[in-house]
Amino acid sequence: MHIGTVAYWIHLLAMVVVLGGYTFLSLFWWPVLMQAEIEVRTQVRLAGRTLRRFFTAVVLALTLQILTGGLYLLPPAYRAFGAGQEAALAAFHRALLLKLGVVFLVLILVPMQLFGMAFRLTRMDAGIYPLDAQAVARIGQRLQVVSYLIIVLLTLAVILSTQL
Repeated sequence: MHIGTVAYWIHLLAMVVVLGGYTFLSLFWWPVLMQAEIEVRTQVRLAGRTLRRFFTAVVLALTLQILTGGLYLLPPAYRAFGAGQEAALAAFHRALLLKLGVVFLVLILVPMQLFGMAFRLTRMDAGIYPLDAQAVARIGQRLQVVSYLIIVLLTLAVILSTQL
């Protein structure tokens, strides 16, 4: 099996983990948790533990995507362009640059969520920050909005990948 093929499948599976994880978390898990009639301490404990595991998986998967992104793309993609296909190569480069821009935005938003929002919940769970129901609701709303934005960006990256 060619190294590019292995890298392609690792890249694809890592995207499934990230996009699938964000979709499940945003559309199903988080809304149910926030609407559940349980005390705030329990919500924070569940959110903190889930987000710790979730972001561990996401950071590992994004790292794999960065490492494998170029490995599967370059040799076969450039061999497909022959002499006289400058326009096709230019379109390929435009799609690639747009995808890299989208990936860059995701790589900014994920740490923002992790270090700016999720850590506050895990610190509340650990007793480092005082429990505050209003802060939990605000953090939850921000996590949700940023998660939807990440889902849109990752979907755009997948669509752009079909152009490459």
